[in-house]
Amino acid sequence: MKKSHLDKVSHPRFNPTFVIEKTPVVLQPLEIVSVAKDTLGKFVKSLADEGHQIIDALDELITRAHG
Repeated sequence: MKKSHLDKVSHPRFNPTFVIEKTPVVLQPLEIVSVAKDTLGKFVKSLADEGHQIIDALDELITRAHG
């Protein structure tokens, strides 16, 4: 989700922000879905270097659901 569509990010560990093509975007773990690879557009950017932030957000999701 574009960060500009949000008032604020109140929990940055759960909703980390990344910059893709100069646009700040926010991960919304509650909205993660699977999509077929052939429905995706062209490759834009790898978030491999930000993997720890993605794992932290998923950890928050799982531990809060089962904690």
